[in-house]
Amino acid sequence: MAIAFDSPRNLKNRRQELLSQRRWQAVQKLWRFLSISAMAGGLCWVMATPSWEIKEDKQVEIKGNQLMSVEKIRTLLSLSYPQSLWQLEAHQLETNLETLPPIADAVVTRQIFPTTLTVQVQERQPVAVAFSSQGVGFLDEGGIFIPENFYSQQSSHLKQLPLKITGYETQYQSYWKELYPLIRYSPIKISEVDWRNPSNIVLKTELGMVHCGAYTSEFSEKIKVLAKMKKLTSKVPSNRIVYIDITNPQAPTVKLKPEPVKSPQKSSQESRP
Repeated sequence: MAIAFDSPRNLKNRRQELLSQRRWQAVQKLWRFLSISAMAGGLCWVMATPSWEIKEDKQVEIKGNQLMSVEKIRTLLSLSYPQSLWQLEAHQLETNLETLPPIADAVVTRQIFPTTLTVQVQERQPVAVAFSSQGVGFLDEGGIFIPENFYSQQSSHLKQLPLKITGYETQYQSYWKELYPLIRYSPIKISEVDWRNPSNIVLKTELGMVHCGAYTSEFSEKIKVLAKMKKLTSKVPSNRIVYIDITNPQAPTVKLKPEPVKSPQKSSQESRP
């Protein structure tokens, strides 16, 4: 069996080809390195240039707000000016806003042309005026207490909400999540909840004052019993009802004022001469 050997000339040509390939690969790597370095340097220069700075609050665009003012949200961002657009931590700004009671969700985005910071917010919707140890504020359906100072322009309007809560505290939040739907969909109109005495929640309703006792798993049953008493005022004058007691839903009672005693009519006749 014959073995073929390359000639010295062929071996030399192959070595030269390999060397050329290696040189070309080295040149390509060098160009790639220079290109990446140039791009990185250019990006650093662009990020550092003043044209990419947030210089005033007008460059902070607020979207989605209906109750809070634009100025209030800008203030809550606590930004100092000028501020590099690229050094702003969007995620941290979102987190800071979402820790505030009136804001349920926030998304912060950067825009290059024109240089703008956009803040999209989703606000919590107040459903009741609340009076608590924290002061005057509002409750959303999830029981989040929102101090009134977040709504400088809308505060007076929100105070016209048809439901008022007295004595609300944050430890009642889990109860409120269950209680509010019962109030909202009750066939008996409920305008106030007095929670100052947690052992006896008092409702102000179209039938009068209603004593409910402490909040327990039976509360929904108590509201159903109250609904069955809708025609009570057709049998008993409303001005005689002191309060309705549904503390025991199996045996509701009505506290009445004493019926006024009718005085006998005195008829007098004048005597004629």
